[in-house]
Amino acid sequence: MRTTALPFLAFVVATVGPVACSLEETGATFISPDAFYQNDAQAASAVNGVYAPLMDWNGWKQPAQHSIMCDDDEMLCWNWMGGGFSGQSAGQWYMQDNAVWFGDYQIIERANEVVANVARSAGITQAMKQTATGQALFARAYAYFDLVRRYGGVPLRLEAYTPDAQMGAKARSSVADVYQQIAKDLRDAAGLLPASYANPNGQGLPRAAAAWGLLAKVYLHMAGDQATGTPLAANKTAYLDSAGLAAQQVMSSGTASLEAKYMDLFDVNKQNTSAEVLFAVQGATVNLLGSNIPSFFGPRGDCGIVGGCGQGFMSVREDFYRTFEAGDKRAEANTAIAHTWEVTLSPFGRIRAIHTDSLATLRANGVVARDQAFRWGNWSEGCGSFEQQFDSLTLTDAADPTRTTTAIYAIGRPIYSLKYIDRQHTGSEYAPANNFIILRYADVLLLFAEAENERNGPTGAAYAAINQVRQRAGLAPLAGLSQDEFRQAVWTERSHELYGEFQARFDLIREGRWLDV
Repeated sequence: MRTTALPFLAFVVATVGPVACSLEETGATFISPDAFYQNDAQAASAVNGVYAPLMDWNGWKQPAQHSIMCDDDEMLCWNWMGGGFSGQSAGQWYMQDNAVWFGDYQIIERANEVVANVARSAGITQAMKQTATGQALFARAYAYFDLVRRYGGVPLRLEAYTPDAQMGAKARSSVADVYQQIAKDLRDAAGLLPASYANPNGQGLPRAAAAWGLLAKVYLHMAGDQATGTPLAANKTAYLDSAGLAAQQVMSSGTASLEAKYMDLFDVNKQNTSAEVLFAVQGATVNLLGSNIPSFFGPRGDCGIVGGCGQGFMSVREDFYRTFEAGDKRAEANTAIAHTWEVTLSPFGRIRAIHTDSLATLRANGVVARDQAFRWGNWSEGCGSFEQQFDSLTLTDAADPTRTTTAIYAIGRPIYSLKYIDRQHTGSEYAPANNFIILRYADVLLLFAEAENERNGPTGAAYAAINQVRQRAGLAPLAGLSQDEFRQAVWTERSHELYGEFQARFDLIREGRWLDV
């Protein structure tokens, strides 16, 4: 902070007339890079600064997920929020995709600073130099991977900013060049990052398995549809091999494994110690420092599961929900998918909400079909009108059919996912503990299965990888499939495993199916 006596300065100039002078301004709170990178603690602080934009208003607080959450065949969101190709409208958040551009380049700029300044510091230990550089390279690779999948070729900035440098406009690099740089950064990061941290999962920082896992995904993209018409296409076979080898590094690391229960992945009390989570954007329990995505996913009107109340803006597509096999734990009623919930706030007090599947079951057990329907809670937002439907239902006593009870229920057509729930959180909707999982071990297993099948057909190794994921879901192992059938099986398995985790749009683009969807 600086203070300047402007009135006094004006008086002096007016008194003495024009003079040849200059004012030298000093920023008292500014610390130059040369003065800052003096020890391990400062290096760690700088790395934290690299990752900070992941959960801000240019990152996963809102724009990063809102701009991709509904352009797929799994999730459904209200058009005012999602827009995009599927919504046939701009949407409130879809047009903020430029915010993600700014946020990713902020990560890149800070990563470049760490790489340059840590290396030349005499006060930072060699071990910390290695770790901090690996963390910075991983972050830079993540940001460029996000950019190239959203925008195609983008400018490659790989040097730290210096005031005297010519850091003006820079031409876009090709898609191929951007991918090659991402792969290089991740290979380098994998050799520098530790296998584990003293703190569980490094409190949001990547370990070596995260770099290998993300590299497997990058190589599979380099062999995918986005590479068509680029120099990458000529090396598709090599990239498939590399994807498989990178995934195997994770599989053989001894530091990654599947959670025994699928929904434990999304338990806020277990996420930060999960061996399955390879990299996640950390939730923040301080007001306005977290994301409001739990309230968007939460069943509408349920005020006991997130800060504020569930708004129900995000739901699972019904046609997608019907593709789950019977007994699949990833779609288990009231564990993974909300079939009944409490509507806390209504003119009628606390009432019960019933999904249409549950309603059908009740009707089979004596619920009389709708007696009376009425609306409550009409409001307009983004040129749309939204209402909550309530029904007065008569339930017949099973023991005595002449006895009936009439009660008010909310009949919920949407199918709500319970992946983003924090029942212990009662504060601001922008302060839940829920993490955004960017990469996890099940994802890597399926990447390996896909790469192996594309390269060699459905081998025993490919089956072993996909069947690990299916076994956790309570499903029978796959066997006897052709290469084409196995490919479709992997794609389906990825959808069932990762729905609602912001992977589908990029998977569909990589698979060459997004426009068809």
